[in-house]
Amino acid sequence: MRVLAQVRSLLGGGSLVVWLLVGELWERFCVWPAMRLRPARADAILAWYMKGMSRGILGIIRAAGGRAVRTGTIPTDAPALIIMNHQSLLDIPTATLMAQPYICRFIARARYGRFVPSVSLCMRLLGCPLIEPGNRKASLRALREAARDQPHGLLVFPEGHRTRDGEIQPFHAAGIEIMLRERPLPVYLVVTDGFWTCAKFKDFLLDIDRIDGRTVVLGPYAPPEEGELGAFVERMRQEMVDCLRRMREDKGVAA
Repeated sequence: MRVLAQVRSLLGGGSLVVWLLVGELWERFCVWPAMRLRPARADAILAWYMKGMSRGILGIIRAAGGRAVRTGTIPTDAPALIIMNHQSLLDIPTATLMAQPYICRFIARARYGRFVPSVSLCMRLLGCPLIEPGNRKASLRALREAARDQPHGLLVFPEGHRTRDGEIQPFHAAGIEIMLRERPLPVYLVVTDGFWTCAKFKDFLLDIDRIDGRTVVLGPYAPPEEGELGAFVERMRQEMVDCLRRMREDKGVAA
């Protein structure tokens, strides 16, 4: 049975590659021109495309034996700060489907800004801030500018990297504090679990059936006062840790 599951997973991984390549062509030759021709509708056009791509990605995951359940909505009709724990390459498609009505920008490493089918151009069209973690000064400046300019929410992964065991790691709090100081906004928390078994693309080749993903939205939380930023960020992390524990207890999974 395990061999059959791995064959199914391998087919799913191949299908994901094909889907992204086809999506790149559609995005480059249809979506991008449509956004330029109808700038007043650009956000809606891009949201339609990204949601379609994300539905396809998660549909392939389900067909290959994985599971994904979403609860709640990320409102994107006004600026907000969205904090999400980071488990997998599926975090962005999941958040994309939970965002309504538009797609929030997300902070990503600069290396994803080029040569990733469907993804790289999407980030440019969205106006996503791209950062180099090794250049702390430039990264913090980019976060400050992103907080000031974002129209439909800004999603951050404060752990800084994908977790290996699904647990929520300590936050890099400086970025969140700078963004809230620059522009105090409502905060939403997105807690996801069950995707960490396929944290990297190579994991999708044989282990898609091990995905049992669940994602929930918490909030909004009012932005803190200036002197309470550090305590607020730590409280947000604790809220997420407690939510993850409840999700695992409800599912009967040991934390």
